[in-house]
Amino acid sequence: MLSSEKKSFWRFLAIYILLVSLVLISISIIYYRANSDRVELQYKSMMQELSVLQIKRLKWLHNHFPKYNKYPRDERFNSAIYDLEYQEIFSTLKSKKIDFNKSFYFTKNYAIYVAILSDYYLGAKYLFIEVPKNSELVNRIIRNIIIYGTLAFLALLLLGVYLAKLFIRPMQRSIELLDNFIKDTTHEINTPISIINTNIEMLKSTGSCKKEEKKIKRIEIASRTLETIYKDLKLSVLSNESESQDELCNIKAIVQERLEYFRLHIESKRIKLQEQLEDVELKVDRILIERLIDNLISNAIKYNRVGGSIIIRLTAEYLLIEDSGIGIEKSNLNKIFERYRRFNESEGGFGIGLSIVDRVAKRYGFVVEVESEKDKGTKVKVVW
Repeated sequence: MLSSEKKSFWRFLAIYILLVSLVLISISIIYYRANSDRVELQYKSMMQELSVLQIKRLKWLHNHFPKYNKYPRDERFNSAIYDLEYQEIFSTLKSKKIDFNKSFYFTKNYAIYVAILSDYYLGAKYLFIEVPKNSELVNRIIRNIIIYGTLAFLALLLLGVYLAKLFIRPMQRSIELLDNFIKDTTHEINTPISIINTNIEMLKSTGSCKKEEKKIKRIEIASRTLETIYKDLKLSVLSNESESQDELCNIKAIVQERLEYFRLHIESKRIKLQEQLEDVELKVDRILIERLIDNLISNAIKYNRVGGSIIIRLTAEYLLIEDSGIGIEKSNLNKIFERYRRFNESEGGFGIGLSIVDRVAKRYGFVVEVESEKDKGTKVKVVW
C-alpha cells in the first residue's frame, strides 16, 4: 500500500471511528438515562408503599399518644418527620441532606422519598423515608454499557476497515493500472533506446559537420533522458529489492561518472557546476546508489533555470546537491517523496524519482533532508 493510500485509509477510518464513537456514546447516555429512570421508578414505587405503611403507624401512635410514645421503626428503612416550619420532630435518617422541594432524590449512599401528610399526625407535615441505594443496579447498567458497547464498537470497527478498503479500492485500481501500463511501456521502450544510442555512436564516428553535431547532441540528450526514465521505471515496478547486491563502492567515482552522463544536459542549459568531492566508500548496491544520485542530479538540472547553478558536495558524512531552480512550495515539502506525486506539470516524468530516492535511503538507513524556497532553489542532503 502506497503512503497516499495509507493516509486515505487512516483518514477515512479515523473519521469513521470518531462518528461511531459519538453514536455509541449518545446511545450509551440514552440507555443509561432510560435505565436510571426505570430504577428510580422502582425505588419510588417501593418507597411509596413504605411511606403508606409508616403513615399508618404514625396515625396509630398519634391516636394512642402519650400512652404509647415510642417512634415506629423498621429494619428496611429509616425515616424522619418534620413540622410545617421544617423543624425536625424526630429522625433516624443517616443522610444529612434534607430537601423539602423534591418528592424523591438520591444522595451518595441513599434514596430518599418525601411524603406530605394531609393530617398532622404528631404535628408532622413531612415524612422522609430513607433506604440504602442498591449500587448493583447502577453497576449492572454500567456493566451492560461497557460489554455491549465494546462488542458493538469492535463489530463496527471491522465494518469500518472493510468500508475503508472499499473507499481506497478505486485509488488502488488506478495505481495498479498505471503500474501495469509502466511495466508494458518499460518492456517496449528498451529496444528503441538501444537502437537510438547505437545509431548516435555510429553518426558520431563518421565525423559529421558542426551543424549536424548540434542535432546529434540534441538527439543524444533526448535519448539519455529516456534512458534515465527507463532505469527509474525498471527499478520502480520491475526489479525486486531483495535481489540487490551490496558491495564496497567508490561514491566519488560514481558521482563523477553520473555527472559525465548528464554533461550534455548541463551544457544545454548553460548551468554552472561546482564540485567539491571527497573520496568516500560505502557498502551499497551500485545500481540503487546510481538511481539515487541520478534522480537528485536530474531534478537539479530539470527544475533549474537556464544559466543557473548546481553545487555538489560529497563528504564522509553526506552528499549535498543544491540548485538555483524554481524551488518547491513549503506546503508540498512533506509530499515530495510520494510515488506519482508531481508539483510541476511543465516538466515530464512519472513522479517516481524522489520516491526512489526515499526508498533507497530507507533501505540503507540514510536520512534525506530537503530545504527549498519557491523561485530560489532547492537543497537536498543525503546523510549517510
